[in-house]
Amino acid sequence: MEKIQTSEVIVRIPPSVAADIGNDEIIDLLLGKALGKKDLYKSKIKMFESKYGTNYASFKKKSEQGDENFQEWDDLLIWEGFLLAYREWNRKYRDLKRCTK
Repeated sequence: MEKIQTSEVIVRIPPSVAADIGNDEIIDLLLGKALGKKDLYKSKIKMFESKYGTNYASFKKKSEQGDENFQEWDDLLIWEGFLLAYREWNRKYRDLKRCTK
């Protein structure tokens, strides 16, 4: 497996906390945050898939071919934003997972 490029970050925390927390625990906390964000955006995507009974690509194609419907256009833009956010947090989650190996 390829080694992931990392950056050093300095975090100032009280000594009482620093004594009880290690790098792996910090990575686990970050993994939890990334997983939570990823799951949040996935649930938002599923909401639109349920509302329109299709996936984003099919809905976009249908929207571009049909009459203008401003509600659908608004939903399409929001849906796209959720997809982009999901992909970004999924990438961050995968990158952090690679740091634990």
